[in-house]
Amino acid sequence: MSNQAGRVAGVCFLSVLVAALAQFNDPGSQWSALVLLGGCVAIGDLLMLRPSGRWPLPLSFVFVMVLVRAANTAEFAIVIASAFALLLVLRPADPLVGRFALTFSRLIGAACALAAYQLVLQAPADTAGIGVVMAALTLAGMVEIGIDDATWMIRKRRLSWAVDGRLADLALIASGVLMSVAYQGVGNANGMGLWAPLLFSIPLLAAWYAYERLDAIKRVHEQTIVALSVLPELAGLTIEGHAERVADLSVALGRELGVDRQDLDYLWNAALLHHIGYLCLDVSEGTDSLSSSEATEKGAEILRQAGHLAPVADLLAADGGGIGGQILRVASTYDELAWGENSGAQAALDALYSGPGFVYDTRVIDALERVVIHNSVPALS
Repeated sequence: MSNQAGRVAGVCFLSVLVAALAQFNDPGSQWSALVLLGGCVAIGDLLMLRPSGRWPLPLSFVFVMVLVRAANTAEFAIVIASAFALLLVLRPADPLVGRFALTFSRLIGAACALAAYQLVLQAPADTAGIGVVMAALTLAGMVEIGIDDATWMIRKRRLSWAVDGRLADLALIASGVLMSVAYQGVGNANGMGLWAPLLFSIPLLAAWYAYERLDAIKRVHEQTIVALSVLPELAGLTIEGHAERVADLSVALGRELGVDRQDLDYLWNAALLHHIGYLCLDVSEGTDSLSSSEATEKGAEILRQAGHLAPVADLLAADGGGIGGQILRVASTYDELAWGENSGAQAALDALYSGPGFVYDTRVIDALERVVIHNSVPALS
């Protein structure tokens, strides 16, 4: 059993045990249901949706949206605090400071979600129908996700307002609204109670599993690209770590120049594989039997054999790539001139500035200076 499966099973067992004790101690109260919902919050925080292009999202946001209706303020605080206190213990592999920071951000998000929900429900009683309840729940979910986004931006020290992956946000909010309304009902309609989380968790878990599979496929793809990138280094054709440094620097330059996220992905792949064509060198005739431009074209030809890497091949081609091709050319030349050493940064920049303008785009070199010198971004290891 994996660590994650063991933790989920442990939370399930503990939640059922405490709920049974609560029911035995105070039959008919809603504390047993609240305990189980708290267990769902803890389990949900261990299961993340990992959409491409944005931060991962915990399933716990859905169950917090149920709790904002199911519990009063005091009950909500006790259940949420208990759930995240348990999570502090369940994440032993994470650094202690990181665990406390994550727990704090989750607590803030839950508290703000409750405040947003109650703020909307301050509308006059005759207007507090299903529309108002759904609006309040939607706002609560949006607040949770917004605070989570802000937390990730602070941790990564990078602003990101990309729209990619936002369907995952919609899936969580819609699931939370449906689950909460079905749990307690609206107006004269009776709710389903705990059957609602059980029923609506099925499509939610299906979405989680689908995202997990997609993330696994993406990781395999990235690992394959990284493995191929070191082949020229192992053959002694480039300096050690060249491909990885060029990839990191190319992405940093792309962000500096406003390249969109999908093109950044292509740029990262192209940077890792930009010397793959050197493997076509005929060592029996010496390493000069294939020129640098020919090696680049050979690399582009190799990548075109895989249809999904055609945009990457276009970046490698000597006559294409646009701003992406210029970024790749400048980043690779810079790393070669600096020999992978931070101490050679200024000399490498001076050499690039003195080069012919038709070879190196001055916009990219200016961005390189801002990234490497002024912003102190560690482009080189």
